[in-house]
Amino acid sequence: MFGSALPEVLRLYKLAVAGQPQPEFRWYYIVMSCVFIVFAGIFTVAWKPENPFKAIWVGVSFPVLISTMIQNAPSLH
Repeated sequence: MFGSALPEVLRLYKLAVAGQPQPEFRWYYIVMSCVFIVFAGIFTVAWKPENPFKAIWVGVSFPVLISTMIQNAPSLH
């Protein structure tokens, strides 16, 4: 879960440092972020990484790993 939250924290930090107006936080944004983080945590547990650093890497890479898995999904034919 920690790894999947890191990109969002980095994005918000960059916005704050750049002096750009903070994004408007709505409930659906917060809920979807929490759902994303929980799914990434479950995915990481299922991946069974050998060490904590690899677990963080899987969490950070969650969107890329899932999109690659979906694109290369086996056909049902």
